[in-house]
Amino acid sequence: MIFAISILIGAISLGAIYFSKLWCWMTLILCALLLLIPLSGLKARKKDLRSRKLSEAANVMLEKYGHYYSMPLAARDFGRAAMALHASGTIAAIIDLFTGYWTGVVIGVVYFIAMGMLAHAFDPNIFSHDPQEKAVHDEIRAFLEKSADDRVGKGAAKRKV
Repeated sequence: MIFAISILIGAISLGAIYFSKLWCWMTLILCALLLLIPLSGLKARKKDLRSRKLSEAANVMLEKYGHYYSMPLAARDFGRAAMALHASGTIAAIIDLFTGYWTGVVIGVVYFIAMGMLAHAFDPNIFSHDPQEKAVHDEIRAFLEKSADDRVGKGAAKRKV
């Protein structure tokens, strides 16, 4: 849902760039700042999923991205919303480059970096190119799936008794 709204806002801001470059960037920056609110909320509601069965790197990743592993659908949606705004900002910076609005180009470079970091903060799979980080992510996912299967199996065994 948030992803669709961010696409719509990005399209509106790109349409506004032809009327007022300042309004375009203010809209994009405001939306980016508004995405910080759910990120802080998700991080505050994360569960402590650390376990002795996991490697130290996996526990560190669980500590950093616990919101993603405890609420993956919300984290992915907000991560995709940040990516949509990231793309809109990139297009706006390219338009500003060709029209000679150098202030917009500078804002666009900063916005590009900040939105990439924000998208990665929501969803660790976005912009993840490190094979070691992907291996740790797969370890965590396998552990969580096994834990969920064990809980379902124990619940079924208790109901039979």
